Amino acid sequence: MIHCRVRLLSLLLACLCGLTATGQSQPETGAIAWIGDDPVLASEIDLLVHRRGLAATDLNANPTLRSAIANVLVRRHLALAALRDQSGKAGAAIIDDAIQAWQQQVLASGKTLEEFAALQQSDVAALQAEVAWLSLWNDYLRVRLNDANLQRFFETRSSLYDGTQADVSQIFLSDPAQLEALEKIADRIRGDEISFADAAAEHSQAGSADAGGRIGWIGADGDLPAVVAEAALMAESETLLPVVRSGLGLHLVYVHEKRNGDRSFADLTDHRRLRRDAADFLFEHLVDRGRALHDVRWQEGQSERRLGR
Repeated sequence: MIHCRVRLLSLLLACLCGLTATGQSQPETGAIAWIGDDPVLASEIDLLVHRRGLAATDLNANPTLRSAIANVLVRRHLALAALRDQSGKAGAAIIDDAIQAWQQQVLASGKTLEEFAALQQSDVAALQAEVAWLSLWNDYLRVRLNDANLQRFFETRSSLYDGTQADVSQIFLSDPAQLEALEKIADRIRGDEISFADAAAEHSQAGSADAGGRIGWIGADGDLPAVVAEAALMAESETLLPVVRSGLGLHLVYVHEKRNGDRSFADLTDHRRLRRDAADFLFEHLVDRGRALHDVRWQEGQSERRLGR
């Protein structure tokens, strides 16, 4: 699992220079937010939209999508700010080398930087911000995601990878605004005012409501959203979990029983999921560190979304 910086930079440049554009929309200008004194550019939204195969019309038709993409970018900039802080001059050199190499490769293709940026539905500043993020982030992962650290990560969350199963019930509400109402239901269950099954039958919007919320045995790769399954698998038997928020809505989960798995780190033949989860964990840690060190200021008229998972 040896990845040198040269290989990472080569892959990064191939990604950036190998994409072609569709449509003729022009990138936006100006900042949507600031992390300390560093701007998060509106043109970065255009670039991320392009990277994900969307069109400018998708944003115009769905303001919520625009806010979600802005949130992704602000979190990325928070993580980058944390990486810059902890890597110092070495990190700055990595970024400078990556940007210089990217510029040279674009110019060698016979295009100006501006022409290449236009093909990506963005501008040079947004592309350089992307190069800065990917170069420093990939170097960070190269150092951190070694076998020893992956094993430690596995051991702290072994129930997610060792085959552990949990027998669960849930009360599901699709509207995140119903959080307070669901927490009151949880309080009634904890106070023995109502059973979980009766509360599920009365309030849950999931198909399991008719069965008193009973879902049955789940594993890490079941039908429940990953964040819900993770919370259930890491809990003890006979536990009512705090309300879990997923992309679908709100979940109040009761763990009836658990069957512990027996796979060890050495038994894993495919580390891709483990590496992805470890990278997500590191990213969230960097976002939290960046938020602790730097203020986030939004441009007037931009809608701030919750900077959480």
